[in-house]
Amino acid sequence: MQTIRQTLNNTLNKILSALIHTLLRNGMSYGEFDQIARKCFVDIAYRDFSSPQKKQTVSNVAILTGLNRKEVKKLRELDADQSTSNSKQYNRSIRVIGGWVNDPAFLRADGAPKDLEYEGDDSFTTLVRKYSGDMPVAAMQKALTESNNISITDDRKVRLLSHAYLPSDDPVEKLSILGTDTRQLIETINHNIAAKPEDLHFQRKASNHKVPIGSIPMIKQFTQRKGQAFLEEVDLYLAQHESEDEETVELSVSVFYHESTSGKQEPSS
Repeated sequence: MQTIRQTLNNTLNKILSALIHTLLRNGMSYGEFDQIARKCFVDIAYRDFSSPQKKQTVSNVAILTGLNRKEVKKLRELDADQSTSNSKQYNRSIRVIGGWVNDPAFLRADGAPKDLEYEGDDSFTTLVRKYSGDMPVAAMQKALTESNNISITDDRKVRLLSHAYLPSDDPVEKLSILGTDTRQLIETINHNIAAKPEDLHFQRKASNHKVPIGSIPMIKQFTQRKGQAFLEEVDLYLAQHESEDEETVELSVSVFYHESTSGKQEPSS
């Protein structure tokens, strides 16, 4: 039977094998990765592993992380990159589209999204200001145009082309989503490892090891159709429970399709 340390080693190998492929493809060296990893170890030790009765100390963090006290102090004083602009744009774009397909003010009588005037009552400008926070209308138009979600009709109205927001070809935005969505999945699994049965977060996966390659296009269409419909239903349900008067948290529900690369096996356990 594997020990916890052996299982952690195998788990880390699987996670890093996927991540390092992306890092190398985008020109990040081991030295840069090492610096970020050390900084994360220190920051999380300070944030999550201090005693409720007393403040975390450099010495305790050094013991927890295996780093020396001088390095802990130096890393603690470094400023981490706290830029969240791409993540915010991603979330706000999804909220705008969700409002467009769920809010009666922006729907036709048959329930389909209206073509919207750019300005005025129940317009695209109204939609963006209602659902994107403080993001400028022109910036949201640019983001949704580049992701092929909207177009401008011949009579100068804004038309919704696709309910599913997919980032543009900008690699910065896509890499930002990699960080956000991967973090959320790992945090969910980490929560479930220690949580009581009544406090578990929903986490399920459907998988089959004998899918014929010829069936893949049909299965992709099926999962995209069903997944998009499910997420739109969840988005509407969450919107119905929003509040401006109570303490709130951020909730996310994700659906993803994974296909093993032909001829490549994941690291063995």
